Amino acid sequence: MNRFLAALLLIFSTQLSQAQIELEGMSLRGLAVYEQLRTDYYIAGLYLPSPAVTPDDAFFMPGPKRMDIRVVAESWSKRRFVQQWNQLILINNNADTQKAQSDNIIAFASLLKDDLRAGDQITIDMIPEQGTVVKLNGTTLQQTSDPEFFNLLLSCWIGARPPSSVFKQDILQMPAGDRGATLMTSFDIIAPSQSRIAETKSWAGSSVAAKPARAAETAAAPAPQPTPTDEAAELAAEKERREAEAEKARLAKIEQDRLRKEAIAKALAAAEARAKAAAKSKELINEYSSTMVRASYQYVRYPKRALKLNQEGTVLLEVIIDRNGGLISSKVIQSSGYSALDDAAISAVEKTAPFPAIPEGILGNQIEFTLPFTFQISS
Repeated sequence: MNRFLAALLLIFSTQLSQAQIELEGMSLRGLAVYEQLRTDYYIAGLYLPSPAVTPDDAFFMPGPKRMDIRVVAESWSKRRFVQQWNQLILINNNADTQKAQSDNIIAFASLLKDDLRAGDQITIDMIPEQGTVVKLNGTTLQQTSDPEFFNLLLSCWIGARPPSSVFKQDILQMPAGDRGATLMTSFDIIAPSQSRIAETKSWAGSSVAAKPARAAETAAAPAPQPTPTDEAAELAAEKERREAEAEKARLAKIEQDRLRKEAIAKALAAAEARAKAAAKSKELINEYSSTMVRASYQYVRYPKRALKLNQEGTVLLEVIIDRNGGLISSKVIQSSGYSALDDAAISAVEKTAPFPAIPEGILGNQIEFTLPFTFQISS
């Protein structure tokens, strides 16, 4: 039985999709679900005179257009409604556009007298030579002669930062297959009750009328300036807060870049200073090594047995001393080949200690030197 109903539902919805729901010279071109934090708020429908491949096609297409919002959430608070639309307006329109449309944005933020409910329908129509009209359940809540206000709201769906990439794709081109058919059926059956229509009619008196565009101004006396509601004030405050946050972030980035460059400069200067100190230390070590060798040679005694046996060779010693010149250790790292010669070299170093104090430019508390001792019998 369920399969039979599902089949009927699919056939019915497919027929609706093929018909494209003709409406006042427009056809339904796309359907998408607006969700936030895993909550579905509404099914969006976009009516255009002809298909649109790109966002620019929709923005610049001549003729009437409609944004159709059909609420599916059990309750959509007016505060959240304003926050969600305000965020999308801010991130999809430049500052000049927002300033030019400020009156219309404030009026749009003041539409709702109470929370929206499942079944409510908001339509936003762009009517050539008339402007933009916003209705709730068939009752006009906002009207402006400025057609650009429609594009400002449409950018919230198909601008650079839409609700999601899937939303943008689906609203420009009807989803295919079962998903599109299911969306079409759900969209078609969402409608407000007669009691709800009667209830929201009273909201018309509390909405804020938008200031007409300059191009459409007539010689008639100007309409009185609207009084901003709490929602409008909240919108302005939210905008100021975002601008303040953006400025704060900009200044923080400048300071962060300055500190980073300063840290890099300090690190480079420190590295250069260390390199110079190391080079100077190496130079001083070489000079000090010569001093140690000369001092030690005074105590070198050629072993008599080695002389008789004609033993010759060079001994390399590793000598470690402290900064005061005190001997810490000495050992053979390259033997002459004769233990008597090796022992004579070590004996000379031990008799020479303590050595002169280490110069200030040599780094380290314990300094390691390699000292050569050459034993050669003169002819």
